[in-house]
Amino acid sequence: MEKLLAVLEAYKEKAIERKKTYSLDPRPLSKEEVEAVIEGLTLDNLAEENFVIFEEESLDKLLLRLISQEVRRGTFPSSYAKAEGLAKFVRGQLSSDYLSKNDALELLDKMQGGAAAVELVTLLEEGYYTEEILDILKDTVLVNPSEFNRLVALAEDNSTVKDVIKSWAERKFAQGWKLADKYQGLSIKVGNNITTGHLSPSKNADSRTDHPLHAQFIMDGREDEADFMDRLKALKEKNENIFFVAGSALGEGSSRKSATYTMLQVLGKPVDGEPEKKAGGVVVAKSMAPIFKISLMASAILPVICDTDSINEGDNLEVDIENKKLIINGEDEIDVKLPIPFQLDKIAAGGMTYFDAGNELQKWAVQYCLDHDIDFDQSKVPAPVEKEEERVPQTLAQKIVAMNRLDGKDTILAGETAEVKIRGVFSQDTTGPMTLEEYQLMAGGDFGAEFVVQSLCHTGECPSSEDRNRHKFIDEFVTKRGGVCLETGEGIIHTIGNRFVLPTDVIVGGDSHTRTPTGVSFPAASDIIAGAMKYGKQTMTMDESVRVIFKGQPKEGITARDLVSTLVVYADKTVGKDIYTGRIIEMEGVEFLDADERYILTNAVAERSASAGTVPADEVTTEAIKSNLEYLKSRPDAQKSPSVKDTIKAMEEYLANPVLLKGDDDADYAATIEIPLGEVTEPLVAKPHHPDNVAPLSEIAGVELDEVFIGSCVGGDLESIRAAARIVEGHKIPHEVNFVVCPASRDIYNELASDGSLAKLTAAGATITMPGCGLCMGNKRRIGAGSTALTTTTRNYQSRIGPADSQTYLGSAHVAAIAAILGKFPTVEEYFDMFK
Repeated sequence: MEKLLAVLEAYKEKAIERKKTYSLDPRPLSKEEVEAVIEGLTLDNLAEENFVIFEEESLDKLLLRLISQEVRRGTFPSSYAKAEGLAKFVRGQLSSDYLSKNDALELLDKMQGGAAAVELVTLLEEGYYTEEILDILKDTVLVNPSEFNRLVALAEDNSTVKDVIKSWAERKFAQGWKLADKYQGLSIKVGNNITTGHLSPSKNADSRTDHPLHAQFIMDGREDEADFMDRLKALKEKNENIFFVAGSALGEGSSRKSATYTMLQVLGKPVDGEPEKKAGGVVVAKSMAPIFKISLMASAILPVICDTDSINEGDNLEVDIENKKLIINGEDEIDVKLPIPFQLDKIAAGGMTYFDAGNELQKWAVQYCLDHDIDFDQSKVPAPVEKEEERVPQTLAQKIVAMNRLDGKDTILAGETAEVKIRGVFSQDTTGPMTLEEYQLMAGGDFGAEFVVQSLCHTGECPSSEDRNRHKFIDEFVTKRGGVCLETGEGIIHTIGNRFVLPTDVIVGGDSHTRTPTGVSFPAASDIIAGAMKYGKQTMTMDESVRVIFKGQPKEGITARDLVSTLVVYADKTVGKDIYTGRIIEMEGVEFLDADERYILTNAVAERSASAGTVPADEVTTEAIKSNLEYLKSRPDAQKSPSVKDTIKAMEEYLANPVLLKGDDDADYAATIEIPLGEVTEPLVAKPHHPDNVAPLSEIAGVELDEVFIGSCVGGDLESIRAAARIVEGHKIPHEVNFVVCPASRDIYNELASDGSLAKLTAAGATITMPGCGLCMGNKRRIGAGSTALTTTTRNYQSRIGPADSQTYLGSAHVAAIAAILGKFPTVEEYFDMFK
């Protein structure tokens, strides 16, 4: 009893402090707390003892509440502790006056697989509660291959186990996966350009895995929405069902699953038996960033696209799924665009965790039935696809994705859905903790992807003790499962991760700048990334492509960073810049660019709200792969990391027979945009507060600067910093300008140190920081109030890297270096005079 009371007192202290500080319920139980509760339930006379946390409870009721309601599902250490303890009660190894064997089995059932599935199969093997456990397993989808194989072994002598596998093949577990016909609620209305940074502020990144706490920071940096939580509270007093209604461009910015978690906390209903978890919700907007929309659907939130101008805050809204209508106050009807049927099925399943696990489980079960001549209803089995009999023109992205189809078909068209091999996965350290939590929620074991690269690039600079503890956990988690965890200071996830990629690869990553210049890569939310890690594949719906053709070559002084802005300028002149939203940008005519410059271009498609970007592979690509192969062979983990070893082998095989793909001239594109580079006569800069707010240098010449930053994945490359060093050599940066340079990786840093570039920069007054993301995300390094900054980073949304009253411009390293010397933006004449 003394041990139990000590654990409960510590839990109480944390709970009271959290309630006092944040008005939130306690965090889920830890492994040690679960073990103490399990042991406590074996004690006598618990009903006679009371304990007060927020209200008085008898000890037996308190412990039962904690074990049933306050432990995470999945394969967390606490999940395993709960499942193992409950299984001991089922066996009779432990006994309790307050928890019967049947009660313990019922709690195992409510865990919905994962750690519980391990114990249930073990109990089945041992002969406990056979009939009851088989019934539980029929509705369980979070089953790993190891447990499935154990059931296959049991099925040799037990026909009832075969019945379970047959039920999985017939997809009976999905009988309850149905959408409501109609969704009803009151609207809370917000404005245009609500980014993921407003829903999930970067400066509060350390709280992202604490969903209820992080949700309290919603709209930080949007002064016009500062009263959001008060308005929400008032609306919920009238109706618990709230629709989040926005204007255009909802969810642009970093691919933060935490923004979706915030939506769940704001809109969802609590999930019984799963602490901190909420489910459901409807988000309505004029337009929505593709990554954010996909993230919402993965978490079973319904995204609705329609004209929201006529919707006012507090309106009664009803979404009619069948008729694709939104009805306002029972009168006005608006046509809406809903997700495609496949995506609606995922929402109906409760999100991708259960949907994907169910699909995979069905495949195993179907194959088992076919192999063992078990007759089963095949009406729920997807029909096999057939290859096209005639030639089908393909874009470059379509060719790459089609090469990786797992259903035998070798082409794919826009709008077509297929299961695709994902050879590699990128993960970084602010979304990574969420990804690893999702991985445990979906009961993941060893990684199924051929390679996983995890970075510590966002929080490596000036980490707190909590950050360092998190780094250690991430490193151990990833490497134990076969992945690579980069060291702090080793480099940005894209800079290093891109070195693992082949031109025939499909890649996904947990950062919106997962945009490789080779192959095709798709950024995604943490649960989707976790699924790709677990399965090494993903069901994808092919997006349309936009073809961008660069004509000629740029004049000297016009850089790849300037070409980024031409994507906006020439789309605006022709078909409108919204053409890129949700589509793949396929860029041609860039043979004159090196591999790093091509990455600057493909990276830029993130700010266009495109789903991906491609560049045709050529000799420049193969030379880069040869260099990357040498890099991989030189890594200290080259002989022990499965991710590195497998990629070395894949690269050697590729180089023995290179495949250089390009799109067919007669392929179907949503639009074709030509960019005559001879017309680009001066550098282009993005003005506050959007990367699409492009202006020629002449328009902003003379604007004074407080901060200049050269770095990030698209500004911290070797040649960009070398160019900056050449420009500032012999000059002194004005005292009032804070000039910071941040190489993208350690090997770039070492080369800059070796060739004297760093010395030139520091002699001029630059501060050189640890390789990593630096200022780009604004979680560790930020600018001051009222500051005006020019950075080579990717985004300049309001409040991203500084307070709401700060101003951020985006430009090339060349413009930045010259501006740092002058303390202001140069004129066009000054720029070309100083360009080196």
